[in-house]
Amino acid sequence: MSSRRTARKNAFLTLYQSDVTSRPVSETLRLWRAYRGEIDPHAEMLARGVEEEREDLDERLGEVSVGWPVHRMSAIDRTILRLALYEMLHVEDLPAEVAINEAEELAQGFSSEEAPQFVGGVLRGAKDAWLGEFEQEIESQDHPVEHG
Repeated sequence: MSSRRTARKNAFLTLYQSDVTSRPVSETLRLWRAYRGEIDPHAEMLARGVEEEREDLDERLGEVSVGWPVHRMSAIDRTILRLALYEMLHVEDLPAEVAINEAEELAQGFSSEEAPQFVGGVLRGAKDAWLGEFEQEIESQDHPVEHG
């Protein structure tokens, strides 16, 4: 069993390959297994989840990436953003800020010098847009306000 970070990286690689070759994730995973052996179940879950939710993810990313339509983003940045937003919205035991930091690390390792800042900005916009109220509610439960 690999770490979540390794699983996330492998999901990113699978999704990127699928995007640039216009192949379904299932085909990319089949090729992965043929050349590299088994893939971590968490990586597969992430890759399949992103593929399944891609239309919604792209729509949401388009709303917060002002001036940058998803189809005009580099394939690397687009893949990182989809993966991180999927984690923010669908992986319950992962705080949004962790997903954002991990996405910035992927961008630092695989994309341009400006990419980590771009990725972080878009994802923080997404967090504010869709997770703000939910996370504020959780924080208020963790830190109740005392009334005097």
